[in-house]
Amino acid sequence: GFVYPTVVHWVWDEHGFLSAFNKDAMLTGMVDFAGSGVVHMTGGICAFTGAFIIRPRKGRFGELPEHAFAGQSASLQVLGTFLLWFGWYGFNPGSTLALHNYARDAARAAVTTTLSAATAATTGILLKRFAPGSCGGSTGVWDLGHTCNSLLGGLVSITAGCTTVEIWASVVIGFIGAFFYHGASCLMRRLKIDDPLDAFAVHGACGLWGCLAVGFFCTCDYSYTESGTACGVFYGGDGLFLATQIV
Repeated sequence: GFVYPTVVHWVWDEHGFLSAFNKDAMLTGMVDFAGSGVVHMTGGICAFTGAFIIRPRKGRFGELPEHAFAGQSASLQVLGTFLLWFGWYGFNPGSTLALHNYARDAARAAVTTTLSAATAATTGILLKRFAPGSCGGSTGVWDLGHTCNSLLGGLVSITAGCTTVEIWASVVIGFIGAFFYHGASCLMRRLKIDDPLDAFAVHGACGLWGCLAVGFFCTCDYSYTESGTACGVFYGGDGLFLATQIV
């Protein structure tokens, strides 16, 4: 009731110091269209904090085998993943808040959302299958759970820039998002922080990447900052917009 409204005010309120709708915003104002940072990174950091405070479940690291803590139903996990994916079409395209005059933006968001998620899922399943065990690989096993979380990581990654990047960029964002998820998941285990759902890896790490990705891939035509046209580095931006996204 305190943290989330504060972050929302910073980024989405017209008086927020990071808001793209504020002409006097810090630097150029931040573009986070549907909430990679505002929603997901905020939630991911809260999940990290909670897992760190509560400490690991008994036997989680070393005393019991890894499979003792596996999810109880792969079918329900896949069902839940697809329900979330379906709901994301209300989350990203729906963040236009209207179709009149915004139908093209909503359509673009739907396409980029689809491609980023599909790319991340494909990248994730291959990464887990073929990466060596020392890098978090599954030593020859096709890991369904990792694939589902990679897909969700791709959705989180594209959420900030779903209306401001081109189609090809959404594929790149999803591809890199799968690595952010995988790396953060491995890091949590290395630090022995027990995050049963990989909430930090999916939402925190991929939310961070989603914000940074806008600073690289946002097109000048699709940008909507009030303080002036803010373009990604790959579209001629001078780096000031990327700096804003980092802040």
